[in-house]
Amino acid sequence: MAALKLTESYYMKIYISADLEGINGICHSSQTQPTERGFERAVALLHQEVNAVIRGARLGGAREIVVNDAHWDMRNLESERLEPGTTLISGWQKPFSMVSGCAGAAGLASVASGPFDAAYFVGYHAMSGTARGVLSHTYRAKVFLDVSLNGQPVGETGLNAAACGWWGVPLAFLSGDDAVCEEAVDLLGPLECVTVKKAVSRYSAVFAPQEDVIAQLEAGAARALENKNRWRLFRPPSPSTLELTMLDPAMADGAELLPGVRRLSDRQIAVSHNNFSVLFNLMLAIGAIGEGRRDRHF
Repeated sequence: MAALKLTESYYMKIYISADLEGINGICHSSQTQPTERGFERAVALLHQEVNAVIRGARLGGAREIVVNDAHWDMRNLESERLEPGTTLISGWQKPFSMVSGCAGAAGLASVASGPFDAAYFVGYHAMSGTARGVLSHTYRAKVFLDVSLNGQPVGETGLNAAACGWWGVPLAFLSGDDAVCEEAVDLLGPLECVTVKKAVSRYSAVFAPQEDVIAQLEAGAARALENKNRWRLFRPPSPSTLELTMLDPAMADGAELLPGVRRLSDRQIAVSHNNFSVLFNLMLAIGAIGEGRRDRHF
């Protein structure tokens, strides 16, 4: 790829949310778990793809890049294995989970010198219930059967894009399998998406040569900053409502203990708020309560 001739006006601040299920070479949940065989290889592939996106974003004009580790316990990425000059947000608990830091701070810590110009989602996957989507789920696979935002089914792409949009940060780039790219375009419209693998089923995929994927990620990440007309600011209205269908009615029972949660049916609840960032945190809290209500015996 020919290097771009940059001027100061092109310099931008980019926020990257990096998940693992949507990385090339990954097709089974065991590859995403720290205690399972294959996890170390998966994390190595994750570093390769994130670094490719960082290099591409810098070619496109990014001056400041912050990466938020967004998978599992969020301690997968290692700062010394990322491209030099990259800031990393690591660990859990984080106030906004997969998009913590996109508002400019993680907790009390500032993560950038100013507001972000655009967000990149790397290694993303399709929403819960997508049959032909590798490792499809929405935040907590063992808690949430379905999630809808203002009547529109959404996955992590939609929820996280809405949170970024609430803070005024448009989504400029997404990578993952073809199912999540289709989902993102259906929800948001034309968007710079790089398909790193083709989904066969929830646990099967066709993998492209890794060297080709790396080249495509670099090119796509740079192209995203050249084409601002494809950036998508997905700002939810105020108020907004999340409808959550839980795996188990007992999980809905627990969620009802939170103020403002309405029971819609045996397994379905709804919660509304004028401030989407508060609504987003309520969704995270409901997921945590649901996880605590899981019955390992029945």
